[in-house]
Amino acid sequence: MKGGMMVEVSMVFAVCGVYAVFVGYGIAVFRAFFMRNADRVAYRLVGVWMVCLAAAIAGVLIADDAFGTEVSAMFVMIFCALSFSLSPLVARRWRNREMAAAVAYLQLHRAAFSGAARPARGEADVGLCPSIDAACASASRAYELTRREEDVLRLLIEGSSMAVVAEKLVVSDNTVKSHVRHIYRKMGVNCKQDLCGKVLGSGNAVA
Repeated sequence: MKGGMMVEVSMVFAVCGVYAVFVGYGIAVFRAFFMRNADRVAYRLVGVWMVCLAAAIAGVLIADDAFGTEVSAMFVMIFCALSFSLSPLVARRWRNREMAAAVAYLQLHRAAFSGAARPARGEADVGLCPSIDAACASASRAYELTRREEDVLRLLIEGSSMAVVAEKLVVSDNTVKSHVRHIYRKMGVNCKQDLCGKVLGSGNAVA
C-alpha cells in the first residue's frame, strides 16, 4: 500500500512538472502573438519553450520506463526549475544583443551623416528625428515599453524636460514621473544620461 501511494505521488509530481512547462509555453505564445510590443525575441522564446515541452514529455517517458516513476518525477521537476530560471536570462541576453546591434547601426548611420555636407539648421533637425525615432522604437521593443512610455522616452531623448513632456502629452507632472520611473526600471538605468547612452550609444547622448 505504501509503495502504491509513493508511485501515485511521484506520478502526480511528474504530471505537474510537465504541466508547468506547458504553462510556460502557453505564456510565451501569449506574449508573442497577443501582446502589442512583441518582438523577435518573444517569437524565439516560443520555439525555446516548445523544445522544452517536448524534452520534458520525452524525458518523463524515458526516465519512467528506464528508472521508475520517482526518478521520472525528480527529472521533470529539476527540468521545470531550470526552464523557468534560464529562459529569462536567455531572453535578456538576446534583447541586449539586438539592442547592441541597433546601437551599432545608429552609430554607423550617425558617422556617415557627420561625414557628409551639413545641411541647414532646420534640415539637420529633420534629418536627426528618424534616427532618434528608430532608436526609441528599438529600445521600446527590446525592453517591452508601452506606447505611452515610448512617447515619453522619445521626448526625453530629444532633450525635453519633464515639465515639457507633461505639456506636450497633456498629462500631469506626476504621470510623467511615473512613466519615467517605469522606463528607468525596465531599462536598468538611474539617470537621464545613462538612459541616453543606452538608447543612442555611449558618447551619443542627447543633452
